[in-house]
Amino acid sequence: MRALLIILLLCGIVSPDRRYRFTNIKCNVLDKSYVSFAQCKLKVIGRGIIALTIDAKLLTGPFNNAKVNLSLWKKYSEFRPFIFNSSLDFCKAMACTNSTLTFHRIIYRAFLKYSNINQTCPYDKELYVRDWVLKEEQLKYLPLPTGEYQVRLKAYTDNECKATVYVNFSVKEDLMQS
Repeated sequence: MRALLIILLLCGIVSPDRRYRFTNIKCNVLDKSYVSFAQCKLKVIGRGIIALTIDAKLLTGPFNNAKVNLSLWKKYSEFRPFIFNSSLDFCKAMACTNSTLTFHRIIYRAFLKYSNINQTCPYDKELYVRDWVLKEEQLKYLPLPTGEYQVRLKAYTDNECKATVYVNFSVKEDLMQS
């Protein structure tokens, strides 16, 4: 049976079913006069289905100067940098309709329909991502091997880091589900 499955995988007849699932989230405020997190949580909404909610209240603003550093980490014995670590001018990126597939754009498209971060600067009042469930099709251009991962987001204005968000998720392949 195992040999048949391996042959079918190699021929492309059967493909592994990838399961993505949030496992942890941590939001840190580095400048309390700038932002507060009303919510930063994971919620079980069904068997094996976990939704992410982040609700950030902007205490100063509106702002037109935002930079984001986004990095992907993989867990070995501890989390270590894995493939991506890049920064961008968030306001320029939101104004640009360029469809170039970058790590930032893959992550942005994954949560777009669950958030209000689909506008250009200036931003004021609140930014949120609500009830986002991580699914395979959202990360189809980011084929990750089985393991535990962490996306680290650092938010900057005026070249000062104001807040960080660390989101952990797992990737598992189930060959027998296909």
